[in-house]
Amino acid sequence: MKKIYFDHNATTPILPIVAEFVQPFFSEFFGNPSSLHWAGREVRGYFDDAREQVASLIHAKPGEIVFTGCGSESDNHAIKGVAFSRKGRGNHIITTTIEHPAVLNTCRFLETMGYEVTYLPVDQDGQIEADDVRKRYEKAQS
Repeated sequence: MKKIYFDHNATTPILPIVAEFVQPFFSEFFGNPSSLHWAGREVRGYFDDAREQVASLIHAKPGEIVFTGCGSESDNHAIKGVAFSRKGRGNHIITTTIEHPAVLNTCRFLETMGYEVTYLPVDQDGQIEADDVRKRYEKAQS
């Protein structure tokens, strides 16, 4: 019996052309791009090129592009980055009760730092009520 993988939210197979492109970075160019030695510098060049290409695609600056190791790290980085950068303008975060653990754990961490987090319930279809968001936002503003 052939097995079928349905959890593509957790991970997904990559296209063969992508696998072929990245294969040398698993066997030939595997230095830590943050290292100062020759292997790290060599790989760092590839990272810098990729950062410039991504920045160009989305009309950003290369310094604004951050590569992460996984979706959970990305969630954590994005939420903390926005929260810390806006701390002076408010510390209220609104999310839902059904978020990925990476989101919920980051919000719980931010609560320990004084942020207020509202966890909105969802209906049977996973939807939130717009009025709930509006009420929570207005309450935080007062």
